[in-house]
Amino acid sequence: MANFATKFSSTTYTGGYTSDVIKANANPNSNQRRGAIQVDITSGTVDLQMRLVDEAPWMTVKTYSADTLEEVVLAPQMRVVASDAAEAWLAETH
Repeated sequence: MANFATKFSSTTYTGGYTSDVIKANANPNSNQRRGAIQVDITSGTVDLQMRLVDEAPWMTVKTYSADTLEEVVLAPQMRVVASDAAEAWLAETH
């Protein structure tokens, strides 16, 4: 069971989108360092991006072109960039 789970979302979806930032491990009672990402692609690709602090540049750590569910390391700040129609979710794992 996950302590924390959320969807990467954005207020604009026209022709792709950059999601709002998820602050992973935002729960102060959690020490989880790993999580799971689920990606559902109708068309296009999804880039998973991470950074450590606000001043750091965003880094693409993986590009998804097919539906996936896999384990990931949780970074302090995470977002996705979808090139077309796709959705992604993030959860902590035990």
